[in-house]
Amino acid sequence: MLQSIRKYLIRHVKVDKSVKIAIIVLGLIGIWDTSYLTYSHFLLHPLACFSNEVVKVNSCQVVTDSIYSTVLGVPLALIGLGYYLTVTTLAALSFKEKYTYLLNLILPIASLSSLFSIRLIYLQVNVIGHLCYYCLLSALVSFILLGISFNLYQKIEADV
Repeated sequence: MLQSIRKYLIRHVKVDKSVKIAIIVLGLIGIWDTSYLTYSHFLLHPLACFSNEVVKVNSCQVVTDSIYSTVLGVPLALIGLGYYLTVTTLAALSFKEKYTYLLNLILPIASLSSLFSIRLIYLQVNVIGHLCYYCLLSALVSFILLGISFNLYQKIEADV
């Protein structure tokens, strides 16, 4: 088992430049999104969000102010920022031929992020009762990164 994981992780991947650029662009979107959420959290700045016209509630603020917006006191937005910085860095480093294997790390990271995003969407819909559009954007970017990384994994398996 460990040998197959090691074999997967150190295998160099031949990928179009456009795929690497797409990963970087998605990572930059995620960085922008989570940076704004982190900035809002630490400076107690209200989020610019669509509000419910009837109740005049800033649903993004309700979600980000909930008890579910931190883990052990660390804002989820900051954790997401670390995730997107990692993915963007891995994709940028993979432009050098000797570092193309770093793209293999995106699949397990994106899988964890997507699973966590599913949990957070569930909490928004069923527990908190409000949606944070910035949080949903982050989830969407995570799902797209998961799809791209899964396609890369299939490409590696086909090359074996």
